[in-house]
Amino acid sequence: MNKKKVVGLVVRLIIGLVFVASAVTKYLSLDAFDQFLYEHELFSWVETTFVSRLLIASECILGVLLCIGLWQKPVKILSVLFLVGFTVYILLKPLLFNVETDNCHCFGTVLILSDQQTLIKNIILLAMSYFMFWDKGYKETNWLRKNQNLLSIIVCSVLLLASMVVKMPDMLQNKLFGRTAKINEEKFYALAQDEHLQDLNIMQGKKIVCMYTTGCKYCRKTAMRLDVMRKKYNIPDENFALIFWGNTQSVNNFFASTNTKALPYVLVPPQIFWQVTYNRQPIVVLVNNGKVEQALRLPELLDEVIVDFLAE
Repeated sequence: MNKKKVVGLVVRLIIGLVFVASAVTKYLSLDAFDQFLYEHELFSWVETTFVSRLLIASECILGVLLCIGLWQKPVKILSVLFLVGFTVYILLKPLLFNVETDNCHCFGTVLILSDQQTLIKNIILLAMSYFMFWDKGYKETNWLRKNQNLLSIIVCSVLLLASMVVKMPDMLQNKLFGRTAKINEEKFYALAQDEHLQDLNIMQGKKIVCMYTTGCKYCRKTAMRLDVMRKKYNIPDENFALIFWGNTQSVNNFFASTNTKALPYVLVPPQIFWQVTYNRQPIVVLVNNGKVEQALRLPELLDEVIVDFLAE
């Protein structure tokens, strides 16, 4: 094997492994990656969860095919196009989207790279990619080359299926398991009419009532998703009413850690909170002129549900 072919082989393996590592680390921090994509306000939440998994699967497929050496020329070209596309995205992101630049999420939250660091990484990989074309691949008699169609189909099918099944999109979870949120409506109505909650006006107009505990990671995810909906669909602040179990300092930390707007809220004793929610949180209750229309868990908190409720 000549030196050029060795260099091409090594570079191909390095770039392939980077693609695989990028896909795996995104999948390991999929909740954060889903939220990051959703904050671009390009897709609904359902669409976001499918786009994120397709993107991860595509990246992993390219990496695996690069490492194995199947369909070398087209896969190498696609890999270069991926790198160019991500680089252009990083350059245009500050102009087009109001999302964080401290973490590009190219390795999820496992390895934090800023946009500037990602640009440097991509430029290095693009420069290296020239050399991987020195590796011309297998001979016609090689078993891998003879069976590359079948092997490619297997790789693509397995990785696409795994991306959708291991961590299912919310829509698939809802359809398969059909879980619904439950609240004690009698206790909820009593709480909503308590004099300490009068400033929230829960019984007037259409209200999205969010019941959070400050230390709950799912409550944080719920708040972050609703904050995107608030901005994306221009939902007025008065349509929200937040009920916390905690203290003022922990609520302030909650808003700061989620980077969400501090909407009107009231603190209630934990015993009352537990009675209303059956000790499950977060719960989002849709109230229309004093009547509870629906209670939602996090997987059921979809764009169309909120938009339809407010449009009725």
